[in-house]
Amino acid sequence: MFCQCCGIEAPTQKIAFYQNIGALVMRFSKSVEGNLCKNCIHKNFWKMTGTTLFLGWWGMISLIVTPLFLLNNTFRYLFALPMPPVPPDASFPQLTDKEREKIAPHLDKFFARLNEENVSFQEVAQEFADRIGVTPGQLLLAVREIADAPEE
Repeated sequence: MFCQCCGIEAPTQKIAFYQNIGALVMRFSKSVEGNLCKNCIHKNFWKMTGTTLFLGWWGMISLIVTPLFLLNNTFRYLFALPMPPVPPDASFPQLTDKEREKIAPHLDKFFARLNEENVSFQEVAQEFADRIGVTPGQLLLAVREIADAPEE
């Protein structure tokens, strides 16, 4: 689908990275979670893990939490390494009137398929995008437009 971090349409993987900064009597933590492309996974891993590695140890709780965050981030990063790279021509999905016209006749079947058991949005979006001749990101933008439209 598309990356929840940078917004480009590229292969993504659900991932979560955690950061800890220890400050003797308190600590500051944050996380990045979502479906991210390989570039954003790489960027966030090094930023959050590096910060935790150098600033995470200063405090009693942080002495325990920091190694756990470092292990978590490292394992998740290693499991993400085999995913396909971001294509060089990857871009932000754009929805024009031409795509809206292609998508509109298929929306009832699309929503009916989404209501079936054990199907993911990504799976159904890819199936319909291939059939219609649009990208999954364009299909998602069309669904968002419908969801955001004021009720009449």
